[in-house]
Amino acid sequence: MSNEGNAKTLAQHFTPAAVAQLAWDAVRTLAGKELGAGARVVDPAAGEGALLAVVGRAYQTTGIEIDEGLVERGRSQADRFYTGDGLLGTFPAVVDESFDCVLANPPFGKLGPMLPLLGTDGPRRLALRFRLLDRQKQMRAFPVESLFVERALQLTRPAGWMALILPEGFLANARQQGVRDWLLARAEVRAVVALPGAFDKVQTALVVLRRGQPQARAKARLIAPLGKRPSVEQYAQRTQLLLGAPSSRGPEAALLSVGQRALHARRWDPRFWQGRVAVRRLAGRLQLVPLGEYICHLTYGPIVTGRRPQHVEAGVPVIRQGDLAETGLDERALLCVAPAGAHDPPRSRVRPGDLLLSRSGAGALGRNRLAVYLGSGPANVGCFVDLIRLEGLNPFYAWFFLKTRLGREQIAAQANGVGTPNISFGEIRALQIAALPLAYQEVLERRYREQVWPLHCRRERTEFRAEAEQRFCAIVGDLEDHLQTRRQ
Repeated sequence: MSNEGNAKTLAQHFTPAAVAQLAWDAVRTLAGKELGAGARVVDPAAGEGALLAVVGRAYQTTGIEIDEGLVERGRSQADRFYTGDGLLGTFPAVVDESFDCVLANPPFGKLGPMLPLLGTDGPRRLALRFRLLDRQKQMRAFPVESLFVERALQLTRPAGWMALILPEGFLANARQQGVRDWLLARAEVRAVVALPGAFDKVQTALVVLRRGQPQARAKARLIAPLGKRPSVEQYAQRTQLLLGAPSSRGPEAALLSVGQRALHARRWDPRFWQGRVAVRRLAGRLQLVPLGEYICHLTYGPIVTGRRPQHVEAGVPVIRQGDLAETGLDERALLCVAPAGAHDPPRSRVRPGDLLLSRSGAGALGRNRLAVYLGSGPANVGCFVDLIRLEGLNPFYAWFFLKTRLGREQIAAQANGVGTPNISFGEIRALQIAALPLAYQEVLERRYREQVWPLHCRRERTEFRAEAEQRFCAIVGDLEDHLQTRRQ
């Protein structure tokens, strides 16, 4: 099997050197003297040894790697390096509860593709070793990273440390809540550091834990970048400062301190908590109403398996994620489908004034791509676009509000997914909107129609598109200022 084939089968995501250094620096900062020279460090999914390479010779390092093609490179990075399975394998110097620190970037993904590598009795042995599998009826669908989390807990001595690079799904997905709560009963979460862009197609975070029953005084430090994504080097430097400080923020990153009890039955990802804090701050000054209170119809476009929509001249336009530009709907190249066909169901036909929201993907949902439909003819939406019909709330105001920092942080807090971020109907309904007077909402709509829309309609020319975006940002900025100064 090629290295590329191995990586896919074994769900490998190789650790960049800068991320490896950040992980080791973070756990050393938090552990302090508890992780001094001579401490024993193990990586049960060592790959090429990137994480062990930054530890240094002052520590005793051990690596385990199942992929024989990587062992030779990894062996030079550790005092001991074994070829074998980090979940079920037994090795002379690898004893449970004997390591001061587990430092790992385990595989991400479903366990199923890896089961053939564990032998015919692999499932039985896994069920015997891992308590997290006790209630799992479908072992093949279980996330392999969760087993490596339990394995890390097994290897760590009492009061020892773990620094694990995990996919966002472990931190954010509701179906992983049971695993998070199980782990929280056995270890303190001392830090969660978002790692945006560290790995292609997978959003991840560094999670630093200390084994043992959580203490009331122990706070989890949750860190995420601010604004445009900083370089890894800048982000690492700021993270180091924040890990040793109370709640604060700087040009590259912001930190929140959250108690262990607050993490129970909730997500752990930093952006979720940033959104909660933003809403709480605004709620102290303004009346907030769930968007769901105003929604009279919420749906997405048809999902038709096995058949791609074919363009039909003079057919019904379909609005897809790529058609939602920053300043509105771009109608220049809409796909048209056969009227009343499988791709044009009545339930997802749009009406003038409907709010359209990109429901998945870092390039669409991640950029808060929305628009208000201003057409007069029939149209539909694609399967990755949500149609939101409102009553009692101006759709233009909802659009601009969701483009403000508060709106962006809320959507980021709700969106979740291992590789592609998504947002559900329930999460859309839960978004909080400031209840501003309808007269003010109408002023925003009028500004858009008069200042932005005429330029948006001529966006094929760069200068008109740039001016439209500038005016659009001015409306959003003015709304943000209004929200900051207004009180109930």
